[in-house]
Amino acid sequence: MAVVLNEIFFPKTDPYTTSLIAAFTFSSTYILRPLGALFFGYLGDLFGRKSTIIITTSIMAFCSFTIASLPPYEAIGITAPIVMVGCRMLQGFSSIGEFVGAMTYVTETTKPPKTYFITTLVAFFTNLGSTFALAIGAFFLLINPQNGWRTAFYFGSAIAVVGSIARSQLRETPEFSQEYVRGNTKNKTLIDLLPSRRTRRNFFCYLGVECLRPMYFYLSFIYIAAILRNSYGYTTSEVISHNFGISLIESIAMIAYGRLGLRHYPMSILKIRGLCFLGFAFLLPWLLGMAQYPWHLFAIQCGLLILGEGACPAHALFIRAFPAIGRYTQASLAYALSRIVTTLTTAYGCALMGEYFGDVGITILLVVFIGIYLISVFMFKPSTIEKMPKTVAINSVSSRAVA
Repeated sequence: MAVVLNEIFFPKTDPYTTSLIAAFTFSSTYILRPLGALFFGYLGDLFGRKSTIIITTSIMAFCSFTIASLPPYEAIGITAPIVMVGCRMLQGFSSIGEFVGAMTYVTETTKPPKTYFITTLVAFFTNLGSTFALAIGAFFLLINPQNGWRTAFYFGSAIAVVGSIARSQLRETPEFSQEYVRGNTKNKTLIDLLPSRRTRRNFFCYLGVECLRPMYFYLSFIYIAAILRNSYGYTTSEVISHNFGISLIESIAMIAYGRLGLRHYPMSILKIRGLCFLGFAFLLPWLLGMAQYPWHLFAIQCGLLILGEGACPAHALFIRAFPAIGRYTQASLAYALSRIVTTLTTAYGCALMGEYFGDVGITILLVVFIGIYLISVFMFKPSTIEKMPKTVAINSVSSRAVA
């Protein structure tokens, strides 16, 4: 949908400037995320997970409604991109609290190995929401190529309102409730919730693992989408339909990794997948150079999304590595910093490296991020709390078998 928004809310320019505008629009959602992580992390650690995710969903609804009602650049000039980018930044500000809040909530209400699959479902439905949004966007653009996107945004705003109402029926997590009753949330400042010497290593490991997703996401949905438009003459609606298929493949891959997490240790999955992704990255310039048909690019995009996937299915391991009071803040901050640092580097780095060095330059950036990912995975030390339930579960199964 970013392709549509750029055409409507920004002036017409040359292809290179257009790529920079696309990069700016792509990265604008991440600029305020660290502040959102601190703000909503503080709320979540002191006042509860439930109330925080309700607030963030409401903000998303407001921003979607505002963008849908915004006149184009031709009508109000520079005000259009300012308001649009402002709404995108506000969405990024609230999205951290929403996603990490949901991850924290299910992590604290389930036990391993089930929690590995449940947290993957959170990521799956988040991705499914993006896929569904692409489907809705493609559908309404097919019906009304000029203003169908507005109907899609209104539809998304209505869904967010329904989500806020539904989440109001949730109960607070038992783990946070215990900490709250004990008074462990009283007199806590934001400094007290930030990473300590004990959690600093895992904080940076989680940050490093989450750095990978913006890179392969940009390559799949922005960089290769530009190739489809410039080299194969794809229209906006055709690009959205193409990306819908890619999102569907990624959703299937998430479920598969979640199922693997029920039988295999998640960190082992991340290590093997990261090494395979590194090998795929070295082949990327050759694969892009050999691509002659759109389905060739589709296959490359599938490889990027299937072998990427960030922390899936190990989200719970990373979140559990932080103490209960401070968990929301530290997990949100690591996630937010990974997004803003990597996204800014990815968006503008890919535009510049692609302009001067082509596909080889893009590959160099990808290899760097995969290297950061692998170092983080191998250096991460999960908490003993997370290991215990799995051991207990195995012993329980063994005792039943003997009986």
